[in-house]
Amino acid sequence: MTPTAAPLRPIAGFEATAYAWRGSEIVWTGEHGQTEHPRHASRPWRAPPLDCDRQRLRAGAGQCLALLGAQNPIPARGLLAWLVGAPLDFPWQAAVPRLDALRQALGHGDLPAFEAAARRVLGLGPGLTPSGDDLLGGVFFVLAHAPLPDWQAALPAVAARLRAACAGATNAISAALLADLMAGQGYRLLHEFVAALDRGAQSEIVSTALALHRLGASSGADLMAGVLLALSAEPTPPFVS
Repeated sequence: MTPTAAPLRPIAGFEATAYAWRGSEIVWTGEHGQTEHPRHASRPWRAPPLDCDRQRLRAGAGQCLALLGAQNPIPARGLLAWLVGAPLDFPWQAAVPRLDALRQALGHGDLPAFEAAARRVLGLGPGLTPSGDDLLGGVFFVLAHAPLPDWQAALPAVAARLRAACAGATNAISAALLADLMAGQGYRLLHEFVAALDRGAQSEIVSTALALHRLGASSGADLMAGVLLALSAEPTPPFVS
């Protein structure tokens, strides 16, 4: 006999969204096919393994960065604008030092500085999933599938502390989605974009980037910014600690 799924319960303050509690888990209750994700209530999407090579990913990220901008195929909206050095609208300009600190920590291979900077980015921005959370999610997604050797042992404890910090920094829905990304799970569109970076075919990079770009108000662009940040700001091999 198939067990009956636990009933759905509204999330206080987010009753108008397509998210709900099922037992102790947050699930997405929207139409299947609109957003394929492991948390879909009726038909959760299961990602195939991502077999990535760090150097291929970095090369693909370089191609993608060259295609960003107003005169290029991929618009630089959301935090992609910051990533390519475009000016940000008010009040985002005031947050640039926090974003720059995250990039600097990645570039120096400084894990304690990365954790400190990530705490200052958690919950940053408006929306159901704040842009800061999406940016961090993209970074952690890359680190889950193409880990930095010198960070690999200590990163799970850093991620655990950041998940705990979410309780006071962001909302429950965004915290749940960020935890998924830390574990290397997320939207099908994100998996397809990273796979395209690994393969390095420009037409595929553009098509998957544009598809991800359309996710949410700016969530797709901000996730993409995190992926590209993690791959472009890391120390050039050999890794320097």
